[in-house]
Amino acid sequence: MNELAAPLRPARGSILIGGILALGMLTSAHAQVIYSTGFEEPTYLAGSPLAGLDGWGTPPPLSPNAAIIVASGGSPRKSQAVRVDGADLEHQDFITEATGGYYDAIGSYRRPVEYDTGGTQTLWISADVRLDGRQTPHENLFSASIAAIGVDDNNDPSGLGELALSSDGRVYGYSSQDLVPVFLTSARVAPGKWHNLAIEVNFAERTYSFYVDYWWLGTFDFDPSATSNVLRRGAMITYTAPDTAKHRKADHAATFDNFAIEVVPGVSE
Repeated sequence: MNELAAPLRPARGSILIGGILALGMLTSAHAQVIYSTGFEEPTYLAGSPLAGLDGWGTPPPLSPNAAIIVASGGSPRKSQAVRVDGADLEHQDFITEATGGYYDAIGSYRRPVEYDTGGTQTLWISADVRLDGRQTPHENLFSASIAAIGVDDNNDPSGLGELALSSDGRVYGYSSQDLVPVFLTSARVAPGKWHNLAIEVNFAERTYSFYVDYWWLGTFDFDPSATSNVLRRGAMITYTAPDTAKHRKADHAATFDNFAIEVVPGVSE
């Protein structure tokens, strides 16, 4: 597993992305924006559930009422954000059974885009994310992620990468294709602080890359099931394992802000 020891590095085929990110210039002025939001008024009113606003949705079993628009308390750029309190994540027996007890509850907040890249474009899915609460060393008790979801041959969802902050003090990258994550890369991160999480999805090379605070964590091949050139959605997801004698999900919370899906300039043809 990786430590944060590698500087910005472009993924395969991403000729300009390292320089773009180093300058902090992946913005609407330099990239085609597919979707972007800072969760601000008037579309997003403080105290409102995220589900149902501006196309955001959540399947009913996956804690639709847990994600609430709040004052961000120091978000990097804007005044409002989305907060998910661990206490509001709803236990589901089927989640515990399907994951063999690894997860107890999930909150999945999805923004469909159904964007066809034509197999030539590279997309950048990103958000500012903060995890608050007691650290759980060596236990992935509570986590908050962003995910890129594509489409398979049966028009079913297929993971194109997921990057998660964990209460154990690390960030983890994995495919988003497995019920229990198989970690592909990780690094230590400072707890209780905002971090920029990003996934670069290169449809020409059929790879995805992970970045935390604009540091490259690795590049990996698409899952074989991801056969389409379409990005179905981006997502913000929270997970909690069952409570233990030492740690409870109610002691944790996740906050998300500045969610965006963009075409990487200088890479797509």
